[in-house]
Amino acid sequence: MTVGLLERESTGGATARVGFEYQDAYVLQSLPRWLAQSAFSHVVSEAVGDVEVCYFGPDAAVRRMMLEAKDYALTAPAFWEEVQRFKNAHSTSPLEFVRFGLVCRDYNTKTSPFIEKLARLRGVGSSYQSNSVILEQDRKDVIEWARTYGHPVELAEFALQHVDFVTYAAGSADAAFPGELEQHLPSIDLSGKESARLRDLFKRHIARSSSSPVQRKELEADICSVLDQRGDAWLSTPTRVQLGGGASFELLGLDVETFNGPERGKKSPEEWSTLSRAAAAAASFIKTSTGRGGVLLDGKQRMSTACLLGHAFTAAGGFTLRVEHNGNVFRTDLHEKAAGAFFSEVRRPGDSLGGQGVAWLGFPSPVGSDALLARGGGLAGLPMLSLESGRAVGSQEEMNLAVAQAKAALMSFRAANRLELLHLFVKAPSAFAMLLGHRLNGICKVQLYDWVNGMYCATAILDAA
Repeated sequence: MTVGLLERESTGGATARVGFEYQDAYVLQSLPRWLAQSAFSHVVSEAVGDVEVCYFGPDAAVRRMMLEAKDYALTAPAFWEEVQRFKNAHSTSPLEFVRFGLVCRDYNTKTSPFIEKLARLRGVGSSYQSNSVILEQDRKDVIEWARTYGHPVELAEFALQHVDFVTYAAGSADAAFPGELEQHLPSIDLSGKESARLRDLFKRHIARSSSSPVQRKELEADICSVLDQRGDAWLSTPTRVQLGGGASFELLGLDVETFNGPERGKKSPEEWSTLSRAAAAAASFIKTSTGRGGVLLDGKQRMSTACLLGHAFTAAGGFTLRVEHNGNVFRTDLHEKAAGAFFSEVRRPGDSLGGQGVAWLGFPSPVGSDALLARGGGLAGLPMLSLESGRAVGSQEEMNLAVAQAKAALMSFRAANRLELLHLFVKAPSAFAMLLGHRLNGICKVQLYDWVNGMYCATAILDAA
């Protein structure tokens, strides 16, 4: 069985707009938590589910958490009917409907033991590894319990993997709202009156959520409105982008694991382009859904990955970066520079008729002539720029100096040789590569290289901004 927007279960509430108090209260109390989830995009009611919480996903697709809200204890047959409906939605569109939740005032004696067992597995059980023998046996015991008491086994298996069960009393929403704000959005410091005003603004959006989605940007605009003169503090709050594999769908992330491993040297240009497009899509989501341009990144990446990510969240696009690296946080919204010159600069003329040149940047140790031995060759006769230094970066001011001097030298080198393609080799702390990528607008097309298995390999191409 499939599900859809035109089926009877989907259209009844939206047509009548009655009996919504319970689910509206749950949405109100949950909005601060959802806003704290970086991939949260919008929420809508009375679509396929009572409530659908929507998230930005890979390939800019929407991932949905479908909620059914019941202000009473369901009978066992009705309980499993809801789980069946979740299963139907997942079967119809498994990449879209990825998580489900049944929100009830209470659960009856026939189903509450099942829910308690799941809560145990997801509570203290979360301290065990996912492949734990103990957890695996406990999961089997849950399914066997369902079989013994005559519950549908295939639905119990589905619920074990995909469904959250929430016990919720609607009367607490208004009183709980300030505490939810404080817990999930601690950078918002509101008085009691301000919290009540924000609550009422959120309620207005929720009241029309069955006719049109409530967008994240609308909710954040309400926050700025209530904060008034203090809105700049909220607007400067960065969005963390998780880097690595296995990030939860609620969190904005990019899977860069294989682009940091030894296999990165075998990545095709199309694979690097796919990563670049995914990063650009995440950047677009942040700008269009939050209105905030601050991004927090882990700077411990390989050179090409670091530079590509910095370039995706470019200064020219209105982004500011906070880059974590070895206990430091480097910020692009702080501009003071250290005194003096960071790099020693050497230029060598060459044949630039093809519009290509080579630049290498190395500190605290030099790149050396290995750059000319890059896989594929053909670089030895091109114009060359060398920026090298024995200094280490120990402060924000020194990092600003290094990035600014490198950007200025690259701009000058590109102009002097009328370059259309720059072959760029970086041997430096990865945070520098990320921050340089952030500033690589206005240069030209850039071919990046990584040192892999004893030689430099061509990796990503950064288009001219």
